[in-house]
Amino acid sequence: MSNIKLYQCADDVVRLLNAMDNDADISPDTIAMVIEDFQSKALDVGGYVLNLSSQREMISNHIKDMQAKLKWVDNKIENITKYIEIQMRRSDIKQINSFDGTFSMRFRKNPPKVEIFDESLIPDEHFRVKTVKEVNKTSLKEALASGADVQGARLVQTETLRIK
Repeated sequence: MSNIKLYQCADDVVRLLNAMDNDADISPDTIAMVIEDFQSKALDVGGYVLNLSSQREMISNHIKDMQAKLKWVDNKIENITKYIEIQMRRSDIKQINSFDGTFSMRFRKNPPKVEIFDESLIPDEHFRVKTVKEVNKTSLKEALASGADVQGARLVQTETLRIK
């Protein structure tokens, strides 16, 4: 097929339909050719979408694999760090410097943090109240579907092109 774009094929179909509405004498072969060109180009574009979808799936699977690997590495770092910490505390060693000076390991004090051991004893002045107001779309949809007139909302039916 030529390098014609899908929108150009659609323009040809629209022109053909307009000409037919104006009682123009158009041969059945011309009609068939224009529609066939559009369908062929649409199938080409749809095939490209399917190709992109499979690429997306491969990338998504790769991301999942990398996230699992990242989690494994993070856990390994945490476990080995904890292992070193336990052994340094056990040996009563507070600091170790590498021989070449590239890094060191030492204990340091963390900033103070709040530890809540009984929330019921904490005065109200130390609580925040969060109020969240949001539309319950499930109940709203049920009300609209049953015929209720709800100002500010309506049921809409849309279409989506599915390529499979």
